[in-house]
Amino acid sequence: MIQLINPNDIHSAADTWNGFIYQGKVALYHVLKLINERDSVDGLHLQLDSLEDFAIIRYENNEPKPITLHQVKAVKSHYYSRYKEAFEKLEQRKDNFPCDDEAYFHLATENEETKADIEDKHAKLKIYEYDGNPYCKIDELQDKIKVQASNCLNKLGLIHLSNDNYLEILCNELESLITNNIVLIHAQNHSPNGDSINKSAYYSTISLNRFRNILITDLTSIQQDKNYFIKKLKIDLNRYYQEFCLESEDEIDDEAQIKLHQYLVYFNSLNNPQFEGFLQKIMPHRHVKFSTLQEYKDNSLLINEVKTAFLSILHGIRSPDEINKIGWTDSLSKKYFPSSIIVSNSSASKQNISIDILNTALDTLIEVPFNSDYVITEGCNVSSIIEEANKSTRINQSDIDILNNSTSSEYDKITKWKKISLIDLEQAKQKLNENNN
Repeated sequence: MIQLINPNDIHSAADTWNGFIYQGKVALYHVLKLINERDSVDGLHLQLDSLEDFAIIRYENNEPKPITLHQVKAVKSHYYSRYKEAFEKLEQRKDNFPCDDEAYFHLATENEETKADIEDKHAKLKIYEYDGNPYCKIDELQDKIKVQASNCLNKLGLIHLSNDNYLEILCNELESLITNNIVLIHAQNHSPNGDSINKSAYYSTISLNRFRNILITDLTSIQQDKNYFIKKLKIDLNRYYQEFCLESEDEIDDEAQIKLHQYLVYFNSLNNPQFEGFLQKIMPHRHVKFSTLQEYKDNSLLINEVKTAFLSILHGIRSPDEINKIGWTDSLSKKYFPSSIIVSNSSASKQNISIDILNTALDTLIEVPFNSDYVITEGCNVSSIIEEANKSTRINQSDIDILNNSTSSEYDKITKWKKISLIDLEQAKQKLNENNN
């Protein structure tokens, strides 16, 4: 058997997967478009971040053979010069890995050059079109995916399922195929005697018929329970992360980009109970509940909290002390953990957030994350949560008195919260980023 391409010769960026949320959504859009346009997708597979950001491949003698190559750039710039090197890279990829059809470049921003001008300068590639437009904004892509999914349902004789609620469920299931594939690649890479990232990304492809099978399955019986909403929350967190990276691209250097991607891989690798616990720890001021749609709407991730506080903290502070964990220790052995708290530093805000944290601890018995001494906020400083909360009559002091005299290990979780301080991001950066590895 002749091996057409050696995967060890291909550098996969799956360990950092630059912009993978947008890339994954673009890949899903293209897959759905193929299902709509073709009579059959038998023998077609989606390959992620190997031959290119993604590729449609077929197998020849059990080896992947590219049909189309796709490079995706989720950046804000509209200048041709910002993309010139990437255009040339895609052309080189097409030379190195000849494909049956075309090599496509996907733009998230309208370019100063026309589609025809770019293709004239780079004859070996095509600019991908979305409903006749040579680019697709990040905030418009999800709606376009839903349109393609709806068209698929119509083609498959299932148009009666095509309503907003069902399309939301359907797209979640389709997108999870892609996210789970990347998590699988990492799991294989980190397992004993596991494959390299390059080899895993090259061979861990997804049959397009798996997407089609989801489309033809009636998902109305899927129970919108805690497991469903956890899956949706992961998708939300991924989307917030992508938006944060795009909005902050001028401030995120290569080292910070790798660090943030490693965090994202960690979030996506958590099982459901672990992810639920993680959410509660970064939101100690609110009881995380999402067993119903209303609870999901009322108590889940808030985009401003995640982007303004949590992701800003992860970006602003050095890499964590341990791989696949979040937390830092300063030169005085004090421990820190990030949160999504964005309240101001006013007297009222300090008291209110301290009350919310203590009441949440009383209600949920949440464990102190990373055995923290400090919880990092966007801009609020509280030297002692318990002392600040005690200034108000809204804390049931009799409950606190009982806890003070209790020997229960469960109550110990709450008494530890009483010892915690809140510290704003700028002060945390000074303590953690200076004179630390």
